[in-house]
Amino acid sequence: MRVVSFSVPEWFPSYDADGSDGSNSSDGADVRPPAQLTDQESAVFLCLATGASNAELAAELQLSVSTVKFHVGNIRTKLGGISRLQACLLAALAREGSRLSDGGAAAGPR
Repeated sequence: MRVVSFSVPEWFPSYDADGSDGSNSSDGADVRPPAQLTDQESAVFLCLATGASNAELAAELQLSVSTVKFHVGNIRTKLGGISRLQACLLAALAREGSRLSDGGAAAGPR
């Protein structure tokens, strides 16, 4: 199994389960280690950028809805307990970043 690393930008808000903002308030530094996503999680993560429902993701990726829910939950946990909307936004950023690094045009059709 291949593992894909994804880093959450420092400026991106995330919240811990205890309701705090997730930052290290003692020294002001907010160090976030890269999230390690499996191939399946990475595929689901990148598809989240479209804002599709679990059923739509399942149809696109040829997975069951329960498998998609499982992966989305793992992704949210690995990225610091973020909401689904935040995961969608991060996925859009990741997609855009990969398009730019692959030489794709930022203003091209989507």
